[in-house]
Amino acid sequence: MKTFIKKILERIGFIDSGRLIYNSIKSISPALLLKELKYRSSGLPDGYPYPPNKLIFLIIAVIWVSEYYESGKTIFKDLVKQLNKNNIDVNKFKNILDFGCGVGRLIRHFTIYSNVSLFGTDYNYELIDWASENLTFGEFSKNELEPPLYFENDKFDFVYARSVFTHLGEDLQKAWSKEIYRILKPGGIFYFTTHGLNTTGSLEESEVKKFNRNELVVENVSIEGDNKCATFESKEYVEQNLLYGFKLIDHIPGREDEHLKQDIYLVQKV
Repeated sequence: MKTFIKKILERIGFIDSGRLIYNSIKSISPALLLKELKYRSSGLPDGYPYPPNKLIFLIIAVIWVSEYYESGKTIFKDLVKQLNKNNIDVNKFKNILDFGCGVGRLIRHFTIYSNVSLFGTDYNYELIDWASENLTFGEFSKNELEPPLYFENDKFDFVYARSVFTHLGEDLQKAWSKEIYRILKPGGIFYFTTHGLNTTGSLEESEVKKFNRNELVVENVSIEGDNKCATFESKEYVEQNLLYGFKLIDHIPGREDEHLKQDIYLVQKV
C-alpha cells in the first residue's frame, strides 16, 4: 500500500513539493537559522558560491545552504577519517575523481589539499553545468547513465562515489564498478556507499526478506540515476557482485548520524 500511494503522489507531482515543505520544517532550528543567515549574507567559508535553492533541493531535499555545506563537511571529514584509519594518506593522491559530484557538496572540501587535481562528473546536466561555471578549482564533465567516462586508463589515485550506487540497478552497478576499475591506477582506491542494513527500516516486509536473502532490492528501477530510484543491498551481495577486480580494504556499516547512514566500502585496484 505504501508503494502504491507513493506512485500516485509522484504521478500528480506532489512528492517533491511535499518533501520540500516537510523536510524544511522538520530540519529547522534556531542554530540552523543563524548559520543560514550568516552563509547567505557573507558566503561560504571556502569562498566559492553556493548553488541556487532548486539545485540544493535536488541534492539534499531541503533548500538550506547551511545544510548543503555542513552535511558535505561532515561526510568529507568522515571520509578522510576512514582513509586515515586504513593508513591511506590523501596528501599522496595526485588525481581525485568525485563520481556523481552533483553541485560539489563534497569535492569543494578537498580544496584544503593543494597538491591534488580535482575532477567531478555527473549524470545530471543541470548540476554539472552549475559546478563547471562556479567551482573553478576543479575540472567538471558530464557522463551518461551508462559507461564509459572520457578519462584514460589508470588516471586516478582515488575515486569516490557517495550515494551513487544507491540509485542504480544491478546491471549499471556492475558496469560502473568495471569502469571505475579501468580509470583507477594500479593500487588506486575506490570509496563508495550503499543502502545497507541500517537503511532498511523504510522497506516493505517482502523487500526486507529479499534483502536478507542477499538479493538486490530496487525501488523505481525505471528511473535509475534519479534520487527517487532507491537501491538496497547487503554486504554479502556487494562482495559477491560488485568488487570486480578489487580487494576489499574495509567495510563501515551505516551509523545513526543522519549523514552517515549509508554503508561505506573502501576497495583497492589490484
